[in-house]
Amino acid sequence: MVVYVFGPVDMRTVSSLVAGAVVFAMCTIGAKVSNEKVKQTLLDILSLFP
Repeated sequence: MVVYVFGPVDMRTVSSLVAGAVVFAMCTIGAKVSNEKVKQTLLDILSLFP
């Protein structure tokens, strides 16, 4: 779908979209979870992203 809307997509764009989706999912999970240990683990994982 992205290819048809925006034209040819290179791997950098695809990896950016995937990384953005992962970060969004982790933030959403972190907002819904009340356990502080889980939130801290998610923040630690997010810090690994460039």
